[in-house]
Amino acid sequence: MKNQQTQQPALKEIIKWLTGITKPVHKPLFISTCFRVFNLIADFTLFAVAGGGVAALIAGSAQVSTVFTALIIASAVKAVAFYFEQFSGHFVAFKALELLRTYAFSKLWPKAPAIVSHSHSGDVLASLTRDVDRIEVFYAHTFAPLVSAVIAPLAILNFIGFYWGWELAIVPLICLLLSIFVLPFFGTKQAFAATQETLVLRRKLAHHVTDSVAGVAEVVGYNQETNRLAEMTDFEDKVAQRANFPRVMVAFRRAVNAALMLISVTGIVFVGLHYGHTVVLVAALATGALRLFEGPRGVEDALGYLDHSIAAARRLWGISNSPLKVTDGDETYAPNTAPTVTWKDVDYHYLDANGNPVKHALENVNITAPAGKRTVILGVSGSGKSTAAQLLMRFDDPETGAIKLDGKDVRNYTLDSLRHNVVLVTQKNQHLDADIATNLRLGAPQATDTQLWEALETVGLKAEVMEMPQQLSTSVGAGGSQLSGGQSQRLALARALLMQPKVLVLDEFSANLNSALEKEIRTHLAEKYAGITIIEITHRLESVAHADQIILIDEGRVVEAGSVAELLAINGQVKRLLERDVRE
Repeated sequence: MKNQQTQQPALKEIIKWLTGITKPVHKPLFISTCFRVFNLIADFTLFAVAGGGVAALIAGSAQVSTVFTALIIASAVKAVAFYFEQFSGHFVAFKALELLRTYAFSKLWPKAPAIVSHSHSGDVLASLTRDVDRIEVFYAHTFAPLVSAVIAPLAILNFIGFYWGWELAIVPLICLLLSIFVLPFFGTKQAFAATQETLVLRRKLAHHVTDSVAGVAEVVGYNQETNRLAEMTDFEDKVAQRANFPRVMVAFRRAVNAALMLISVTGIVFVGLHYGHTVVLVAALATGALRLFEGPRGVEDALGYLDHSIAAARRLWGISNSPLKVTDGDETYAPNTAPTVTWKDVDYHYLDANGNPVKHALENVNITAPAGKRTVILGVSGSGKSTAAQLLMRFDDPETGAIKLDGKDVRNYTLDSLRHNVVLVTQKNQHLDADIATNLRLGAPQATDTQLWEALETVGLKAEVMEMPQQLSTSVGAGGSQLSGGQSQRLALARALLMQPKVLVLDEFSANLNSALEKEIRTHLAEKYAGITIIEITHRLESVAHADQIILIDEGRVVEAGSVAELLAINGQVKRLLERDVRE
């Protein structure tokens, strides 16, 4: 396994990459931006009509009906502009979500499941959910506000300057230019850096919490509760500390924007009266100026979204463009009989977030699982036994050595054909939110109902399903939530058997089964599937009974190997473990 790192792209490359994916939303985004510009202009106009109208009524130069009619028209225009801005904006948002998630899934699918096993806890899920959401925010809440914040206020002030005189526009124009082109960049670089550090710390905190929850047994067993809580608190304090500076800068910019707005209003009043403009006009423009800075306020929010969006885009780019861990072979694997499976001089390391080796999972492993026999790979959690199974399935490839089927390297075969004939069943099973029949047919779409019932009988689930009101049409719920742990595992095993595998790999498949039911299933497998090669991975000593071969793995190395009789005769670790298990 090579240490391959994907170089992070420059901002220009990220933007080009994103715009390439989301090209279908560019036209709707332009339309949404136009309506936002109209909405901001209508907003200014509505306030101007209200302020000028009140002044005109006080001066007696306008009728109440005229003012109310103008207000109704201005309100209607603003309402229409606001509606279409929101409608087109939400279309852009949801379409962008669709495009980004479809793209990400299309890139991740060929890399699965290696991309999951080589990422930190939750990295892939975070990129497909939170990161995509943050990128979508760029389209829905960043581009349009930034563009309209420049166009709408400048258009209004240009109209005022050309139509009534630049003396009325000069003060708000200066304030507006400061608000748009100077203030947003004050402290922005430091705020971006602090935000980046905050996101990294939040990510570490999420990993820490996930690992603590997943490994709660180990945490409690080694009395590490206090240490883990202290580490989590330390992460929380660092997150709060680094997140403080961006918040302070946002508050500062908003306060300055409010001050610039008041200066603009005051400037219009003083300049307007000084140059002899009518009170009605001055009141209208001064009141409208209260909404002139609505666009620049959007810039503040947009900048807050922007750094998160760019950081999320970099993460999604990194995962989407990470190199393939496993490539397809050229040959289709279609054996007529069960093969002999061999691990020959296999070495394998796990990697850290930077791609550096951190743990020797397997070291010079040599195992032979004879054709048509049952081989049990025994070992404690973390010993490397599951890693051996994952390499056989080509979730990844070994650094050195090879895994062979009847003497031929598994890397020669296409992944689909290999995984159709070598089937893995684990204690963590995935089920669709569909009925039992649909879940059973995932690997064998053409299977008949009769074959489904036969598979369910083999795994001891037929009687339970027959008692369900809808039998095979019974929904299993999201992720199999309507099934017990034992039912979920047996349903996964039945699904695997329907694929008619030549090699069946059982990785802790009986973790949620009682001993009697486990024994019954083993008896059925021995009777109905006697010709296939079974490789069972377990830490449960009762599973070794009647095994043709036992392999004991510890810290990534094969410690003992042989039949039950052979291992009992040499008085080694397996014998001591079995004798201790009998005593207990």
